[in-house]
Amino acid sequence: MDPSYLLIIEPKIKEFLLEDVHFEDISTALIPENAMGKATFISKGKGIICGLVEVEITYKLVGCQVTRIKKDGDAVDKGEAIAEVAGPVRAILLAERTALNLLMHLSGVATKTREFQAIIDKERANPRCKIAATRKTMPGIRAMEKRAVAIGGGDTHRWCLDDMVLLKDNHLAFFGSLEGMIQQYKQASSFTKKIEVEVTSVADAIKAARAGADIVMLDNMPFDEMKRSIDALEKERLRDKVIVESSGNVDISTIAQHARTGVDLISTSVITLRGNPLDISLELAAKQPRS
Repeated sequence: MDPSYLLIIEPKIKEFLLEDVHFEDISTALIPENAMGKATFISKGKGIICGLVEVEITYKLVGCQVTRIKKDGDAVDKGEAIAEVAGPVRAILLAERTALNLLMHLSGVATKTREFQAIIDKERANPRCKIAATRKTMPGIRAMEKRAVAIGGGDTHRWCLDDMVLLKDNHLAFFGSLEGMIQQYKQASSFTKKIEVEVTSVADAIKAARAGADIVMLDNMPFDEMKRSIDALEKERLRDKVIVESSGNVDISTIAQHARTGVDLISTSVITLRGNPLDISLELAAKQPRS
């Protein structure tokens, strides 16, 4: 795992643990401190696993050891074991809810992403087309959710505001001129930063591409107009100079229609905000009776 990712998420997970226990876990007070045990994460549904890195960090912080049975990105069926955790019983139970919340949620994001990408791949209109996340993520866990999207086979899109320039309707309302706005940002921005521009018409898609936008976002366009935009870009010999992204009105019932237009990228918050958590339990091994 990339050490930079670990540096980002370990302090977050420590905060989550502290949110759950202010002083002590009074529900485990009668369990001896030296009592050791083992517990197994069991899937209660079908999906894509993600969050084992986060589970390992969670339990490392309380002195336990996690052994993976599955790896992030693996498909899992109901009843399958995902991982085991060993250590002091009190520590296993203290971190149980934090670990499960992260594992269930991130597996839900990866599962939803994989589902959407599979539909896109089936359409084969553009073999490069990817489902992509947005910045509509849960506060505090954006890095984890973005990684879950990548594990599910999607594109993370921009992680934060300084990743690239993204000019939307409110920017245009301030500047007034689409071409003038793009030119100003091209002059002011580093060569390392791409410029994406949101458009709502075929004419503006052409204007944005001609003005030097790297990415043209077709925002909330009817599907036939999206296709006309791509055809127009090809006619003007601009299609190969830009990445074309569609956004808005994206869900499981419309994703195939988006893919059929031939866009390169389909961005949506559905995969991060509306992915159903994968149901997972943590089962502590029963204490063996003394002989």
